[in-house]
Amino acid sequence: MFPVKKALLQAGLVAGCLSIMASPVIAQAPGPGPEGTRERPSQFRRGNGPGNAVRTHPILAALDTDGDNEISAAEIAGASAALKKLDKNTDGKLTTDELRPEFGNSRIKPDRNDPSSAPPARVTRPAGPIPPVPKEIGGLTPREILKSFGARGTEGVAERTLEGYRRVFGFTDFDKDGRHSKKEYIDGGRYLTRESRAGIFQASDANRDGFVSEKEYVENRIITDEAKEIFSAMDFNDDNRLTAEEIIASKKLRDKKLAHEVFNALDTNGDGELNIPEYLRVWGRWARS
Repeated sequence: MFPVKKALLQAGLVAGCLSIMASPVIAQAPGPGPEGTRERPSQFRRGNGPGNAVRTHPILAALDTDGDNEISAAEIAGASAALKKLDKNTDGKLTTDELRPEFGNSRIKPDRNDPSSAPPARVTRPAGPIPPVPKEIGGLTPREILKSFGARGTEGVAERTLEGYRRVFGFTDFDKDGRHSKKEYIDGGRYLTRESRAGIFQASDANRDGFVSEKEYVENRIITDEAKEIFSAMDFNDDNRLTAEEIIASKKLRDKKLAHEVFNALDTNGDGELNIPEYLRVWGRWARS
């Protein structure tokens, strides 16, 4: 057994787990992700590739807060909060049972002969159109609301992180002109669907000139990674969904009325919960306002 506090304070625990078990996973080059999904090879989606190791090992699964089968710099930075979730019985210790890897696609395999054992299918409504950025919600501007959630933007981002973003940008800048064209990124991209790449490109192209500069790319990565970290901190039941109740419980906003108003502004499809792509579409607009 290991005291949770001690385990969280020792960076070696995280570094050791990552270096021993996940080095092939972290090495992949993530994309901008404003649509909620980082660029990654299709082999990570299923089978026995490195992405499956993330899903099956409790420590790596806890660190992979957005469920994209990669451990980003932001997720490593939020490791302390993520690892606390492994203490399932809240006894202040991590036991071998809590650290034991899971094998297969789910922790509990339902009985095929018992229809009641299968979880109900979750249906997500199509995302609605992004509404115009409001001047105020509950007396606060959108950027003030994001600050209440803990967003810092470019402030405090380590130079090492910025250099990593710039390096990844260069992977797709095939002609080395310092910008991504639609042909390079959307048509020539290898990861995600063409539709997803088009959405990411549009979100990143802040000045609408038809290109994504290195500066726009880096800004988008900063906004996206930080927003996902904040989302994960509020996702108390780890289902990759946010409800108004979870936002209220986070106590990041000053009262319940404001929390409901902000939630409704983020919930563009009106289904009473936020998935990561839906949340990021509005968050990104607010961060740039």
